[in-house]
Amino acid sequence: MRARVDHDRLKNDRLLNRLTLLLFGLTALVLACYVIIFLVPTFPLNPWPPLAREALITLVPTRAVLATLPPTWTPTPVQTFELRATRLPDTPAPTRTPLASRTPTKSPALPTKSPYKFAPVREPVLVADKYGAACGNWGGVGGQVLDLNGAPLAGVSVVGWGGPISEQEKRVFVSGSDARINKFYSGDGAYELYIGAPGDFDFFVVVYENGRPVSPVVKIRMVNDCSRDLALINFQRNF
Repeated sequence: MRARVDHDRLKNDRLLNRLTLLLFGLTALVLACYVIIFLVPTFPLNPWPPLAREALITLVPTRAVLATLPPTWTPTPVQTFELRATRLPDTPAPTRTPLASRTPTKSPALPTKSPYKFAPVREPVLVADKYGAACGNWGGVGGQVLDLNGAPLAGVSVVGWGGPISEQEKRVFVSGSDARINKFYSGDGAYELYIGAPGDFDFFVVVYENGRPVSPVVKIRMVNDCSRDLALINFQRNF
């Protein structure tokens, strides 16, 4: 009899243990669901997901208040204007035509007159010297001085310096003063400024008269090239 009681008690204990384990398992499962819902609100087991809660909040449309006219309103008559013909004057009033300006205007086609008494005819041109000198033995500047009509003009001083020629030791040549130079530069009124060996440097040329410059200073870029050791430039009188 006692053995049966112990067997029944053991059986009841086993049942209670199983129920207890089942209860603990369900509790753990519920806690896991809460944790998952807390971390992932959109989890399918969440009975109130964020979208569902937002869906519960509905906006009630409000009806706009329509403007109502007062019961005694009457349309306001539109004001009209009557066009009246105006009489034109019998004779039109004379209009004064402005006189043309007496100030002469300079045609843009005319060249601008140089403020200097002499000016270069064109840009300098680098060519080979007139003597056929051996390469490296000659370099300089030459050309002619012309009068108002383009004829050779003698007796004008042409001054140059630069490179190996210092400004304190300027080269000076009076146009037309050497028949040999005239022959090399196509007629009277020729000048030539001998520099020396060709090289890469700037050389400056200007026309002098009565001890003062009467032309702009022309800057010539010389090059170290035996086939272009002579800079040709002509000066012409402007007035």
